[in-house]
Amino acid sequence: MDNSRNRNNRARQRQEDRSRRREMVSLPDQEAPVAARRPSLPSLGERWLQVKDFFWYLRNHTPVLQVGAGLVAILVMLFALATVFSPVVGYNVWALNTSISGMNLDEAATALNKTWDERLKINLVLNGETLREVSPSELGLTLDAGAMAQQAMDIRWLGFPMGYDIPPLVKADFGVGQSYLLGLVDTVYIPSYDAGFAYQNDQLVAMAGTPSRELDMMLVLENLMSNPNNIIKTKRLDLLTSSTPPKSVDGSPYLSDASTFINQNFRLIGYNPFDDTSTPWTSTKEEIAKWLAVGPNGLIVREAAFKQFLDALNGQYRASGDGRYLDTKEAIAQMQTALDTLSDRAYLRVRYSPGTLDLESGDWGQRIARRLGLPFGLISEVNQNLNWDLLEIGQTINLPTRDLVIPETPVPNKRIIVDLERRYLVAYENGEVKFSWMVSIGRFDAPTIPGVFQILSHTEKAYGSGFSLGGDSGCSQWVMDWFMGIYEISPGLMNGFHGAVLLPNGAYLDDGNIGNESTFGCVMGNNEQAKQLFDWAELGTIVEVISSEFPPQSELGREAMNYISQTYGV
Repeated sequence: MDNSRNRNNRARQRQEDRSRRREMVSLPDQEAPVAARRPSLPSLGERWLQVKDFFWYLRNHTPVLQVGAGLVAILVMLFALATVFSPVVGYNVWALNTSISGMNLDEAATALNKTWDERLKINLVLNGETLREVSPSELGLTLDAGAMAQQAMDIRWLGFPMGYDIPPLVKADFGVGQSYLLGLVDTVYIPSYDAGFAYQNDQLVAMAGTPSRELDMMLVLENLMSNPNNIIKTKRLDLLTSSTPPKSVDGSPYLSDASTFINQNFRLIGYNPFDDTSTPWTSTKEEIAKWLAVGPNGLIVREAAFKQFLDALNGQYRASGDGRYLDTKEAIAQMQTALDTLSDRAYLRVRYSPGTLDLESGDWGQRIARRLGLPFGLISEVNQNLNWDLLEIGQTINLPTRDLVIPETPVPNKRIIVDLERRYLVAYENGEVKFSWMVSIGRFDAPTIPGVFQILSHTEKAYGSGFSLGGDSGCSQWVMDWFMGIYEISPGLMNGFHGAVLLPNGAYLDDGNIGNESTFGCVMGNNEQAKQLFDWAELGTIVEVISSEFPPQSELGREAMNYISQTYGV
């Protein structure tokens, strides 16, 4: 009874409050301007009172509340039924940041594929910074858009009202991913830097060593294969790296040696043994400092930096088109020798690449060999399928590298010139004539081959054999004094310099034969001269054999021709 009376009292109070508010609004304000007499919008407090009145009304009028609740329930049921039986994706459904609500199965799959192909990019992150953006397909990732569209259809009304995001369904192809990452290896790679030096402000300073940076292929691939969905969700693939420590960290213990080496005006000298020319190359102290590193036991060549200098020189040689080049491995070894001895120079051998030759009129096997200064056997080896009896003008044959006839390190300050036309030998040391004399050369049927060769062997007594000197006894053996081989005419058979020859019949081929064509391809002097040459010409000494077919290649060769003419009148 009391509760009912209280409710009635509160209702009566609210009614009176509303009446007073209406009266206050309707009273004219004579002193206010015209605009102020216009009805004003309800305040927040008034709106709150209206809301409270509305809910009070519902609570105290049960039939209205029931009808309202029923209407809401009916609307929810209708929405649910419409969603369940709808042929399109429900309300507020998303995938790959793309709304696919209201789309049928095919339309949703198409929309997702379009987003995948055109808009989605993966950030490749290296050390916290984006290296580049790539499409998922470049990494071997493929999207199952059809399955995602079906999931969107299956969730029905779950997107209402807060929304629903379909997670990506992605597959990863190991081969494609590996192939792409392999292409990044060189981009990511930073080599380790062994402790070294830099020339700064006219002063050499030591530089600390640093570790390398290398792409850790296995870890990155493992992440790509095991977490493709997360990679798509975060749009990020971290390029994990590993490192290798430098061989040395502190260069200061060898700063003094490096300073001595750099400040002595170091030179590289390219020596060409064929034409006996030397080409000096100098560089700045700043660049030479970059060539030096610190190894476990002292100064070593920083190969990458030195190779850049060699590449520039080889570029100049390539432009000449004559096949010359510097061998990188050989040049680095010579540079290391100079560092070991703190020498002010290093000799780099100029080498020749294999080539080709277009045949001219009159060319045949031995003529080609004599014209090029190469034993015929070497030319034959690189043309094994060639029929030498059926050569044609303009035909192209292969040529071996000229370096085959100079396999040993050349001796740059000694050179022997043999003139086959005049049959004289002139030996030079440091550009000056050391000695000269007349020699015997090969017979017509076993000629001495012209060309640029070198001393390959020293044998006090060498042996030869054949049928020509055997007479009725057949194949016999002869002995040559002070033999030095200079080239092979066939495997195991070498021509060279020698003195007297003891023939099978006990007689000697010696002084009486000097100046004639009497040998089987060798160059023969008398015994005393042959021993003098034997003792003087060390292994590697260059021998230039010239003729009308093979003119002098070096300045000393040309000088020797004049010297022989002026000295001996021939």
